[in-house]
Amino acid sequence: MPSNKDKILAAAMELFHEQGFQATGLEEILSHCGVCKSNFYYHFKSKEELGRQVIQQKIALMNEQIFIPSLDNKALSPKERISRLFRLMQAAAEEHDCRRGCYIGNLAIELSGRYEALRGIISDFLEEVQQRIEACLLEGTADQDINLHGMKAQETAAALTALLQGGMLLSKAHRSSLALQYSGRLVDHIVGNGWEGDQHAG
Repeated sequence: MPSNKDKILAAAMELFHEQGFQATGLEEILSHCGVCKSNFYYHFKSKEELGRQVIQQKIALMNEQIFIPSLDNKALSPKERISRLFRLMQAAAEEHDCRRGCYIGNLAIELSGRYEALRGIISDFLEEVQQRIEACLLEGTADQDINLHGMKAQETAAALTALLQGGMLLSKAHRSSLALQYSGRLVDHIVGNGWEGDQHAG
């Protein structure tokens, strides 16, 4: 049986993704999970502290569900890892009918001007993702499996990270995964990897 703290975290994670951090009030979170306010302050100093823990928990989930099976999957070639990353993100967007966008990307847009501590966590995570993409590119170019067409691995990794986040943003705006599909095809062209049909990695 989940603890009260786990109930609060689960409710906040869901509501932050559905409505945003600032639009979700503490009373709504507590009503959603059935926990009293005194119990909330036993576990969290503030809503911002709750936000920090929710973001860290979501990052752990994204690593488990998306980044480890793709970028860290040594059973795949470097270019296959990058291709799978885009396909897994597309599948994640489609799971909610492209209504929600990227959890981390949404918060990056919403919180960057007001919550420096939370912005820092998000920035560090996106930088880590970029570095993991860069590591795949470096490995692929060393094996002559990836052709960067004269660009540096760091530059390409930054551009691919931006392409991924942009694709997620457009999927939410248009309620369609087409931008992610096209982004994936462009990535496969950039790294020299043929698009593997319309199937999503599991």
